[in-house]
Amino acid sequence: MSSRVQSVPSVTGAEIHIRAKREWGSLLFIPVWLAFWTFGGITAMKWVLHPGPSTPRAFISLWLVGWLFGESWALYSWFWTAFGEEVVRVKEASLILRRDVLGFGRDRSFPIGSLKDLRARGIFPTNSYWGDYMSQMKLGGGTVAVDTQGKTVRFGIQLTEPEAQEVVEALKPWLPS
Repeated sequence: MSSRVQSVPSVTGAEIHIRAKREWGSLLFIPVWLAFWTFGGITAMKWVLHPGPSTPRAFISLWLVGWLFGESWALYSWFWTAFGEEVVRVKEASLILRRDVLGFGRDRSFPIGSLKDLRARGIFPTNSYWGDYMSQMKLGGGTVAVDTQGKTVRFGIQLTEPEAQEVVEALKPWLPS
């Protein structure tokens, strides 16, 4: 398998680990950006806690809500790029998908009997702006898809076509055709 995709031996089913794509520009830029962003947030907090006579407290408080969202997003993005992986398991009659960052993540489970048409096809556009946005931000979508209960489940964020084919071939013996 490729350097990003590892098949872990298992007696009870299949287990595949897909490391997040390492983007060195992001890994270097985000900490610098976070340093300046954090400085700006601390300064704004000081203005709210110790306002001057003409400090727009309401505006700064609202700005801090956006600041917190940006800080959280950048931290998660950096940790995902540095340490993230998708774990795909087939065991106990279920396909279990997990996006994991340093041991934290949530499992999504799908009964094997409801799965059909496992395939590797690249990025799948949706009719939803949010679905496309999540794919662009490397948090949703993927290059491997399977249909279940009237919806398409995608995983394998930013896999190349050969890597996606490897994942499909590794899972095919464990899933219905």
